[in-house]
Amino acid sequence: MLFLFLLVISISLTVQSHDYTRYQFIHSSGNFTGGALSSKQSVADYFNLKQVNQELANENAKLRMLLDGLKADTLRIDTTTVIAQSTYKVIPAKVIKNSFLKKDNYLTLDIGEKNGIEPDMGVITDKGIIGIIDRSNSNYSRVISVLSSDLSINAQIKGSNVIGSLKWDGQDPYYLSLEDVPRLAQVKKGDTIITGKQSTLFPPNIEIGTIKKAELIDNGAKYKIDVQLFNDLTDLGYVYVVKNKILPQLKEIDTLGLND
Repeated sequence: MLFLFLLVISISLTVQSHDYTRYQFIHSSGNFTGGALSSKQSVADYFNLKQVNQELANENAKLRMLLDGLKADTLRIDTTTVIAQSTYKVIPAKVIKNSFLKKDNYLTLDIGEKNGIEPDMGVITDKGIIGIIDRSNSNYSRVISVLSSDLSINAQIKGSNVIGSLKWDGQDPYYLSLEDVPRLAQVKKGDTIITGKQSTLFPPNIEIGTIKKAELIDNGAKYKIDVQLFNDLTDLGYVYVVKNKILPQLKEIDTLGLND
């Protein structure tokens, strides 16, 4: 202890008595302190990533609602009004479970009824469609993936009014099939497939993928089209749940009898 005390005293006297030594000591101390503070900030930033990602997801959701409103009416200027009048509400969520190798696949999201989630809501990302909510409880919800044999999505060829049913054949998770496309339709390899205007669960014009192959079936009566997805459904992090605000009104009209 005495040796260490005398060592500190001697170093202190040496630093104070020589300008060059004092400069080197201050410079080295500054580097050490700066490095320590930088490391501390890096650790703090790492543990704040979850909050940052959530904030970014919320901001993207608002931007999607804003974009939907601007598409509907490009003359609107007040962004608050645009979001309020948008047909769709967009809610960010995190995927906590995802299957893609089964015949019928599902995802689990970290939001549920307390976040306004209920069945028959579409789920998308910035690269296309994911599936449809089929169950929810207070804190979690389940999504029927587009990689499910029973799910059929209304879709169309971009730049045309040609529509069809988008389905999965249970084989490749990177491809879906667009079926029931009439033989007179103009179909070209490389054309983009988008969500159709007849869909009530997804906003129209969401890009889904591109045509990789098209062949006539049923004695040349219609096309079967292979669509390569923009989304990588085997690697999903954050998604967006889409609520159609006018869906209850549409369902009410659809269920009216002829004499109502």
